[in-house]
Order: sequence, then C-alpha cells, then structure tokens
Amino acid sequence: MFNTLRSKIAIITLGMLAALVVVLSCYSYLYLKHAKSLTIQGGSHATSVIAQGINREIVELEDNSKDLALMGSLFYKAGKDKQIAKQTVVRIFENYDDSLGGGIWFKPYQVSKNEKRFCIYAYRNKDNQVVLDENFNNDEYNYPEQKWYKEISAKVTKSNNVAWSSPYYEKQGSNTLMITVGSGIYDDNGSLIGISTVDWEIETLTKRIANIKPTQNTFSLFADKENDYILVSTDKYLDNKNLIGKSLKNIPWYRDDLKQRTYMEYKGKKYIPYVKNLENGMFLIVNIPKDELFYSAVVSVTVLFIALMFINIVMAILLYIVLRKYIMRPIYKLTEIAHRIGKGETDIKIKVEKPEEFVQLASTFDKMITDIKQITKERVRINSELSIAKSIQASSLPDVFPPFPDRKEFDIFASMQPAKEVGGDFYDFYFIDDDNFMFLIADVSGKGIPAALFMMTVKTLVNNMAQVGYSPKELIETINDKVCASNKQGFFVTMLIGIVNVNTGEISYINCGHNQPLVKSENGEYKYLELDSNIVIGAFENSKFNIHEAKLKKGDTIFLYTDGITEALNSNNEIYGEQNLLESINKSDCDDIETVAEKVKGDVINYMGTAEQSDDITMLIFKYKNEAITEKIKIYKNLAVQENYKPFYDWLHRVCDEWKLSDTLINKIDMSAEEIYANIMFYSYPKNSGIIEVTMSKYSDKVTIKFEDEGVPYNPLEKPDPDITLPPEERPLGGLGIFMVKEMTDNMDYEYKNNRNILTLTFML
Repeated sequence: MFNTLRSKIAIITLGMLAALVVVLSCYSYLYLKHAKSLTIQGGSHATSVIAQGINREIVELEDNSKDLALMGSLFYKAGKDKQIAKQTVVRIFENYDDSLGGGIWFKPYQVSKNEKRFCIYAYRNKDNQVVLDENFNNDEYNYPEQKWYKEISAKVTKSNNVAWSSPYYEKQGSNTLMITVGSGIYDDNGSLIGISTVDWEIETLTKRIANIKPTQNTFSLFADKENDYILVSTDKYLDNKNLIGKSLKNIPWYRDDLKQRTYMEYKGKKYIPYVKNLENGMFLIVNIPKDELFYSAVVSVTVLFIALMFINIVMAILLYIVLRKYIMRPIYKLTEIAHRIGKGETDIKIKVEKPEEFVQLASTFDKMITDIKQITKERVRINSELSIAKSIQASSLPDVFPPFPDRKEFDIFASMQPAKEVGGDFYDFYFIDDDNFMFLIADVSGKGIPAALFMMTVKTLVNNMAQVGYSPKELIETINDKVCASNKQGFFVTMLIGIVNVNTGEISYINCGHNQPLVKSENGEYKYLELDSNIVIGAFENSKFNIHEAKLKKGDTIFLYTDGITEALNSNNEIYGEQNLLESINKSDCDDIETVAEKVKGDVINYMGTAEQSDDITMLIFKYKNEAITEKIKIYKNLAVQENYKPFYDWLHRVCDEWKLSDTLINKIDMSAEEIYANIMFYSYPKNSGIIEVTMSKYSDKVTIKFEDEGVPYNPLEKPDPDITLPPEERPLGGLGIFMVKEMTDNMDYEYKNNRNILTLTFML
C-alpha cells in the first residue's frame, strides 16, 4: 500500500499538515493565554485610572477643608471680621470645583459671648455659582447637634486633622444625600474651637461609578472599610439605594481578603475583582464577569485559528500537487535516459525493493554502473575511504550547542573544520556525575581511516573510563595503559583534559603532550597557562602523569585548540604561531564564546589565504558562569502578624539546618530576618494586616532571602545611615535596625514592582 512514491508523498503531506495543526493549536493556546493576561492588565489599568480620579477628588476635598480650617483660625485670631470671612469662604470654594458646599462652624459662644452659634456656609447653586446660605445660624437647625458635626468633631486631632462623616441626607442647604469631610479649628492653646466642612454629593459619585461598565454585567462597590459603611453599590441583585451608609456585611460577595486576579463566584458566575485602595481608607472594587472580559480575545483567537487552518489545508494540497508534478514526472524521464545509457550492461546489480518507482530506476543504473566501473574504480575507493573517515569523525563529535541548556553553571562551545585529508582531531565533553564535568581536546597521530578508527577507540575508551569514578590521576594512567595494550599500529594521542566541579569551580588539568591552553579571568585578557606536559597517550605503559589543580572564578574562560591552528601555513609557508593566536583571541573576545571561536577560525583562514588547509582546525571554549542554584528554592507565605512570627522563625531555621549553613551565617540571617519581618508588620501594614512572602535561594557561593509585601511603598536604602559615633541620646530616632541589616549582609537591594515592596538580602558563603 505504501510502496509507491505517490503514497509516500501523500503520507509526507498529511504528516506536515498534522504537524502544522499541532503547532497552530499550541500557538493559539499561548496566544489566547497572553491575550487574557493583557486583558486583565488592561482592566487593572483602567480601574486604577478611575480610582486615581476619585482619589484626586478626595484629596482636593480634604485640601478644601484644611484651607477653610486655616481661614477659620485666622478669622478667630485676627479681629473676627465676619464680612471678610464670608468673602474668603466663597473664594475658597470657587477654587475647588468638586466641592458641593460647606463652611466653618464654631462651638457655641466661641466667637462672641452674646452669640450662641456662628457659622458661614456656602454652596454651589444650579448655575454653578458659589453663594452663601444664612439659614444655618438659627435655633431650628442647631448644627452642634447634627450627626455630621459630632462625628467630625470627635475624630479630628491636631496631628491628624482630617475626618469623614458617614453618609447622611441633608434636608437643608443642598438638600441631597452626601458625605462630609472636615478639619478642626484650634486656638493658640491647641483647643478645638470649631470645625470646617466640605460636602461631597453622593449622587454625583454614584453616577460616575455606575458608568464604570467595561462589560454589560460589570458592577462596582465604593465604600469606607475603616468606618465600615457603603457609599455606592451598582450590584443589580441588591437594593443599592438602601445600602448607602450601611455596613459592608450587607454585601454578600464582599470579603476583606479579596484580591485582583482571584476569581470570585457570585450568582453562578465567575468575576474578576479589581481592588483599588484610596488614600483616605476608602476603596473601589470593580467586578467584571470573566466570560465577558475574555469574550473578544476568545473570538479573535478562534477566527485566527480557523483562518490559519484553512491556509494550512490549502498549502498542503498545493504541496501535494507540486510534489507530484515536479518529482514523479522527472523520475520517469530519468529512468528512460538511464535505460538508454546502460543498455546491454548487466554485470552489477542494484537491488532496490521499494518504492516501486525507484525499482525500475535502479535496474537501469545497473547497466550504467557496469559501463563506468573500470574508469572510476580507483577514485571510488579513495573517495570512499576519505568519506568513511570523515563520516567517522563528524558523527562522533557533539555538534548541538548549547548542549546542556538547563545547566547555568557554565557555557561550552566546540568546533572542528576538517582538512581535505582526513586527520585525527577530536573533542568531547560530558558529565562524569551530577557535579563533575569533563571536557577534552585531542589529536591522533597519522591520517586516513586507520587514524580515524583509532580516534574512535580512544574517544570511546576515555568516555567509558570517566564514568568509573577514578580520580583524575588514576583516570589518565588507566587510559594510557589500555591504549598501549591495544595499540598495534603504533599511534599516539596528544590530549588536554579538564575536569571541573561546576558547583565549586575546582578544576584538574591533565596535559598529555598537547598545546598549552589559553585562560582568562572575567575582566582580564587571555594568557597561556603553563602546565606540566606529560608524555603523550599510547607511548609507554605504566607512565606517570602530573595533575595541575586550580579553582575557577565566575567568568573564567578556557580556550583549548589543536596544532591545526598554530601550525597553519600561508602561501609563503609561514606558520600562524602562538603569538598570532594570542593576539587574535584577545582582539576577538566578547561575552558569546561561539562568536569568539568563529572570529579566531576566521582569522586563521584569512592568514592562510590561498594556501590549502593541511590539518583540522579544532577548538573548544569552556566558560565558568557559576550561576546554578544547588538547592531547591524555599518559599514561606503568611499574614505578617505577630502571632505568625514563630512559624516563620521555625521555617527559617529548618531551611538553614537543611542546607547545613554555618552558625555564624544562621545568626546573621536570623537577626536580619527578624528586623525586616518587624518592619513589614508595623510599617508596611500600619492599619491592617497583610501578606508577607519570603523566598530563600541557595547558590554555590551565596544565599539570598527575598521579602515581598503589598503594603505601603518604602525603600529602606534611601534612608541615610545613623551616625553611630554620636551618643545614643543625641542620635535621631529610627534607622538603626536597617543599618544593622546592611552591616550583616553582603548586599541589599530594593525595588517596587507590581504594587509590591521587594527587598533582597544576599549572604556570601
């Protein structure tokens, strides 16, 4: 069924179509996921803009009340000119467009012993003009007994001179439902002698919040959490008018720990709540139905998927037609031509069973091969030998880079450009165990197939012996003895081996008659590393080898090469040499080791010019990055309250014990963590408790602790260090704890990201 080329073309076409369907499905899924994320972010941004606008209005109302309080204080202290005071009240309100009305209200008999009450009240009329209302200075109204007056008078203090009333319906003056913000008026002795007030019309706020409708069934809540009352609700399932001024307990879906991007189920629907806290303790929550929020994204992805699927099907059909036209027909023509050329010659048979189209083609080429056999016999033998040898070399060398994409401790790159004549260069690298990594470069004496086969034998032997668990010295001496025992052709190998512990950077070099490597530190230049040059491998049994041990630092780079580089000849028969290599690699140095290797190879080839390449150009570069985490990351997350400090302390010490940290380091971590935990608990969440998230990570050379919270933004690094040379009684309060943490840590970083304080402490091992 599948023996014909036509059937195979059909299978290939269907396979390609299936692969495209899988790729398209994955792309659509990722695209939809990304679109949803962007949609959520867009909703958060839009809600933030609305909340910021309300917040600005609140700040302006509070500023208005403060200005009125200041004017009231000046009026009381500077002659009590009522006419000037009235004019000033009007002018102040004219400067604040969002204020509905308000004024100054003195305690009974405070302005004059003969005048029980004195107040100045102004409001905006329907023509948006600020006018005075004289109807509040009468016995009938008696403003000191009004609820809003009592609430604001009881809440204001000289240090926190702004307070909000609960919602109320004012039948006199503006005659509307409102909420009032006020500030205290004080005499020279600091005693409260009256208050200033600014009215905020709730109906205006209700209309604004009701217009927050990114989708049809979106609803919102605006309330004061600290004083526990509702200002605006647009939930269609509730009696919103009767909820104004009542407790948040009347909202069935509300809870204190509600967070953005946490789905909330209500009335059989999933909602995404966008929570925005304002500066005066009020908050705005906009609940958007999940299915309505993502509707456009889902529709867009569906349409895109269908369109691309249609295009894929059309492309597959066209591909099938093209393959049939431009492959099948030429094959039939070639078969006819080959039949003519080889007519009558049947000495050599090419046996091909499938596909069926090529069976006929093979039978015609039998005759053609017989005709040219004698002419090309010797050339075929030579080319075959060279091809086999080159194939042996190429197939045995790793050529996928990076070879270990999940390992961040190091980077490695190697390449070989073979000469026309087959040589014996090779390189290799692999993990001996989880921690130790081995890399090598070698050059086998001789050329051709025998040298290539010997190279494969040595390469396999080195790989097998490296897995046994020998020490570096035992490893190389065992390899040498085994090579000598089976070396009937008399070959030998120059080799340079590096065995590095990727966690500690400890490295053992073994140089067996090879070129000296080039090494560099992170910010330095390449230099030749002088190693003891042992005897070549395969020369004498029972030879002893010296091992050179060192320790790599972060950024250290090792460059290995064969003599195909240093002994490359130009057209004048001059060698490239070690000095040219040193200058070339330092001139070509950059962070990307593959680029370094390509530039060095390019410089060698440019040096050769028109001269023929006589030997393999082989190189290997190893760069120690020292970036791997050697232990798993540990995460602690809980409310930042005093009773949770003990569980946090126990978790911290369990991790330190598990990682076997020193007592000195544990003491530093303990004291630093306690200080940061207390700062988050008392200062990041001064009014309400919030979440603290702590992430501990252990690297090969350091331990990091990252504290995250969603409280008040605060960068401790901006606070200047205390002058500890001063006596304690002369030092300003605060800052000593953070200074202590700075002294105990090796590094301390802060950033404010995604509405979160992120403080990272680093302790070097």
